[in-house]
Amino acid sequence: MTTIEPGWYADPADPSTQRYWDGSAWVGKPIPAGAEPPAEPEPVDPEPEPLPPTTIHDGPRERGVQELPPDPRFGSGPPPKVIQRTPGAVQPPGTIPIRSLGVTVGWISRIDVDRILEGRVLAHPGQRFVARIVDTIALIALNAVVNGYFIYQFMQTVWPYVLEMAAADDPNDVQLPARASDQWWVVLLISLGLWFAYEVPATLNSGQTLGKRLMGIKVVSLAPAGLGWGRLLLRWSYAALPLLCFPFGAILWVMDGIWCIRDQPFRQCLHDKSPGTAVVEAGPQKEPAA
Repeated sequence: MTTIEPGWYADPADPSTQRYWDGSAWVGKPIPAGAEPPAEPEPVDPEPEPLPPTTIHDGPRERGVQELPPDPRFGSGPPPKVIQRTPGAVQPPGTIPIRSLGVTVGWISRIDVDRILEGRVLAHPGQRFVARIVDTIALIALNAVVNGYFIYQFMQTVWPYVLEMAAADDPNDVQLPARASDQWWVVLLISLGLWFAYEVPATLNSGQTLGKRLMGIKVVSLAPAGLGWGRLLLRWSYAALPLLCFPFGAILWVMDGIWCIRDQPFRQCLHDKSPGTAVVEAGPQKEPAA
């Protein structure tokens, strides 16, 4: 067996450096290949002692960091973390801002976003908008069939007074009959019932209404729990109940619909926030980022 004499030689792991061979192993710190080697190599810094093993639940949690509940889909590692924004804090590298009302309230890493989405692709706001238009048209048709008689009765009561108001010098002098208010509430409550029956069971079954099915998108849960009646009722009520305060509630309804345009990181509308839902493309899932 050939024995290599002790001395300085090119480092096989990094040819741009040279290291000292003591006859049996590489020792000391490397130096540049063109440098004049010293007589003895500089010792390598000792490795730091390993920390005692701990779990993510041992000791106090990091200040301003909130962990999601453990879930098998997150794998064997710790659950995703949300970093809450504190005074003077700056955005950590590799994170996405979490915004509420246009204000950054915290950050979450891109890797954790991918882990939560499990390879699913968020739907584009345009897809959601077109799906809502399709659903609105479907609901109008449904109301024409089921609620048409009550709408007709309401218009029969109100229309003469509308014409009278248009011809009067002071429209405030014309008073609608009490039965008009009763008929209006009947029409409104039936409309809300039809909306609930159209949207909530279909979303519970497949995550899709007719509009979402045509656009190839669906509602999914971001929380560890699956979609259920309670969460979907909460989601629907945030979208539907503002219309009870028409016309002022319609402003909230429009704001809710366009909220996903600027929302990060999950493009949620306001009615997605409390129930913890998002809308994703219904096609094949992509591989999540490693």
